[in-house]
Amino acid sequence: MDDLAHSLKTRLAATNALLDDSSLDRRELNQRIMEQISQMDDLVQYQLKRAMVGQQGLQKSNVEIKPIITSLNRMLNKIYADKDATLHYHFDDDLKLPINKDDLMELFGNMLENSFRFCISQVKLSVIESNNYFTIIIEDDGPGVKPELREAIFQRGVRADQLNPGQGIGLSVCNEIVDSYQGKIHVEDSELEGAAFIIKLPKS
Repeated sequence: MDDLAHSLKTRLAATNALLDDSSLDRRELNQRIMEQISQMDDLVQYQLKRAMVGQQGLQKSNVEIKPIITSLNRMLNKIYADKDATLHYHFDDDLKLPINKDDLMELFGNMLENSFRFCISQVKLSVIESNNYFTIIIEDDGPGVKPELREAIFQRGVRADQLNPGQGIGLSVCNEIVDSYQGKIHVEDSELEGAAFIIKLPKS
């Protein structure tokens, strides 16, 4: 229930932002809101499936990431419109990752929402392919994460910034998803002077 509520609140925030956007005509507004409703329905089905079969029981597939990143970027730009943040991404347009599509949406959704929330104006997503791993790096130019919190923030209920709104759930969900694919996630300093979250995901 915590995971589902956490996932849905971002889509609800995006829907509210769309309703407040006077630049959209009725047709485009309807289309964009239907996109958010469709994603909310997918999230409900995904969390129900996780509850029934567990993370390990979800079917793995090779998922193209660019459409997911494009959709998330559009949504987060609406929610954090006051920041006018820019997402720079560095990966091949046809890149696919060996992960369940809903897991990928949940993973990138949580990671990018976290970066948009803390950034000043820049977020960067890079994917580097090696023989055995995909290395995913998500960076921002925000305040970063203090060294003493870099392990704790992946536990439920722990937040890096107690003054910033949040429930401390998103990063723990990401950790659980990455772990279910025998991957690793950690945080270090970014060249953008904020946080760099690094995910190593095995190819098989």
